[in-house]
Amino acid sequence: MCGRYSFDDTREIYEVRALLAQLAESVGEQAAASVKLGEVFPTDTAAILAQTQTGHSTAAMDWGFPLHGSKKNIINARSETILEKPMFRNSALTKRCLVPCTGFYEWQKIENRKRKYKIDIKDENFFYLAGLYSMFKIDGEQTLRYVIITAAANDFMKEIHPRMPLIVPKHNVADWLNTTPIDIDSIYNLAGELEAVAV
Repeated sequence: MCGRYSFDDTREIYEVRALLAQLAESVGEQAAASVKLGEVFPTDTAAILAQTQTGHSTAAMDWGFPLHGSKKNIINARSETILEKPMFRNSALTKRCLVPCTGFYEWQKIENRKRKYKIDIKDENFFYLAGLYSMFKIDGEQTLRYVIITAAANDFMKEIHPRMPLIVPKHNVADWLNTTPIDIDSIYNLAGELEAVAV
């Protein structure tokens, strides 16, 4: 699973600063200021690249689809079933998104305790996690929410956790956000086997 990730605004990471500038231009300074920097938790507001009918746009969204009849939020969608689950199917076809990040966190179970790791991508200080988004009516207001897609862990990650977020390489950004219908094989083809590093 993916329960937290980082979005660090530093001078060394040009993409983060450029994305925040785009967000301020598209949704306004106030909305852009609501974006969480540093360690991002479920229900936080984050900067997102969202698929649209004409391409893609930058948006500010809260992390987690509300679970009907409950105060709980669903924060992850399993890649293996997103085209089958009613909660995710329409989003997988027409509302895909990318979650910009500078690392993600996983916890390794060691006997009766858990060890927290921050996972980076080798030679990359900025990358994207695959996601889905949708509009929900919450407390009488229309609100955009997103989830992060997860997959079975690769050889590196399975030593820490059996699941991991699906990572989309930068050169596949346009393919993930275009308006072409997608199938499960395409999802895995677009995800990169990028080398991860735990710290």
